[in-house]
Amino acid sequence: MPNGWNGSEKKSAGSAAKGDERRTFPRCPLSAEAEVVEAQSRTKMNARVSDLSRMGCFVKLSPFRLGADLKMRIMNNKTPFLAHGQVACSSGGMGMGVRFTARDPDQILLLEKWLGELSGTLPFDDEAADEGLPAQSSHANGNESSRSSAKAS
Repeated sequence: MPNGWNGSEKKSAGSAAKGDERRTFPRCPLSAEAEVVEAQSRTKMNARVSDLSRMGCFVKLSPFRLGADLKMRIMNNKTPFLAHGQVACSSGGMGMGVRFTARDPDQILLLEKWLGELSGTLPFDDEAADEGLPAQSSHANGNESSRSSAKAS
C-alpha cells in the first residue's frame, strides 16, 4: 500500500522508505467489507477495507477519481460504520486512500472503539457489542477519569 493514502502527508522525491511515514494517526490493519458510493455519479460498489485510522482508510477497489466525494459503510463484526470521505490518493488498480470528511458523533465513538480493539489498547467488550454500544475507554471522554477521582476523594 502506498504511503500517503490518508492525505495528511506529501511524498518527497528521494525519501527513504522509513522517512516517508508521516501520518498523524497510526493505521490499524483491518479486513472488512465496505459499500462505497461515489456522490456525483451515485455509483455504488462493494469493496474491502484493509487499513483503518482516525482520519481514513485504504479501500481495495479500482479507484474513483482523486478528490471524488464518497459515502461509505464499513462492516466489522456485523456493525456498520458510516462516514463521508474523499479520495486522497490512488495506487493504480490496487485501491485508493480515503480521507474521512464527515462523521456523526456516534460513528466517531464506534471508530474509536474499533481502533482500540484493533490496536490492542482496548479489549473487546462482548456486552457492549451485544448492545451496540462502544466499550468504556479512558480516552473517549478526557474528563471521565478526573470525575471518578474527584468523587473517590
